[in-house]
Amino acid sequence: MRNTSIPDWVAFPQEDWVTISPEEAGLDSQGFKRWLEGLDVKGAAFGGEDHTDEKFGTVITRGGYLIHAWGDPNYRFHTASTGKALCWVLLGFAIEDGLVDPDELISKTWTGEGQLSHPHKYLDQGHHRTLTWRHLIGFRWGGVHFGGFPFELGVRWRERRTGLEESDAVPGVPEWATWTGDPFHDLYSHTEPGTVGLYSSAGFWRLSQALTALWGRDIKDVVDERLFSKIGIPADRWDWYTGEAVKDQKHFYPTIPDSYTYLDPPFEIDGNAVRSGPGWVEISASDWARFGHLIATNGNWMGERIIDPQWLRGHGGGNKSGVSGESTHYTAMGMITTDGIDQVYSAARESFIPGELFTGPVRV
Repeated sequence: MRNTSIPDWVAFPQEDWVTISPEEAGLDSQGFKRWLEGLDVKGAAFGGEDHTDEKFGTVITRGGYLIHAWGDPNYRFHTASTGKALCWVLLGFAIEDGLVDPDELISKTWTGEGQLSHPHKYLDQGHHRTLTWRHLIGFRWGGVHFGGFPFELGVRWRERRTGLEESDAVPGVPEWATWTGDPFHDLYSHTEPGTVGLYSSAGFWRLSQALTALWGRDIKDVVDERLFSKIGIPADRWDWYTGEAVKDQKHFYPTIPDSYTYLDPPFEIDGNAVRSGPGWVEISASDWARFGHLIATNGNWMGERIIDPQWLRGHGGGNKSGVSGESTHYTAMGMITTDGIDQVYSAARESFIPGELFTGPVRV
């Protein structure tokens, strides 16, 4: 039975998106044209990446229909930070299945003893003794977590910086953190969980290890089975890098060497490779937009409730990639290495398309 909270005019893509005109999408066609003309959309160039010659793509949809695309909608590339959105989903499924409570101590499920590289990292030691799932996943949208992990980039940590200075005006080493200069050693909770919030891919690496232990499976397989297969993204059309694969690439971003030197073992738990919770989902803009549409429809797809919407979070990555969706106008965006258009996070109530351009519902 169709979810009555979703308007009748909202559809769902089958094998591919159906393209409609701005007028059919309920937009002021001339105003939409002027908005497009005011943008300078092109391939991004984060960290020395080369995204010239159509090696980028962005898709925008409304009501389950494609309304515009730039670059190559099917171009696949790894998307920095968007793995965090899938970690939210994985924790949500585990909670819905009764595997764990979000406010339980992580150490009840996994301590890392004998697997993590140093005893001070064990999740039943130090500040980790009060560390919960909710602390690591974050209390708010955008990836800010409250687990007390104090940095973002390993190479910046060596320079007495968090790695967030450029984008968020975050100062150097937080006053609550201990700095040794070795990001590998310093990957642990430096303060009481829940007391400070900081965007931290380092913290999400520890979460992805814990999620792998919790599920007892390759978490990519869980996403395939419980999420992507439901919304039309086949397993051979996306990938999720492992932490070990990222760590072994000194020039993962060509001009930012040793960015993720903090990635520590275990890289495999109970025979399952640990996927990179901080990010690096390899996917196309066209398929990311499907996830964005699921966010817009509050977790419903063709009459089936996939997941409670509180566990759906889009995300934008440092290499100008991301996914978002909103439920006011039912717009969604999938972005792969694209510069020139702002990506709006998943929990936004407004569309990335200017509000005055909407004239009514989709009319197809």
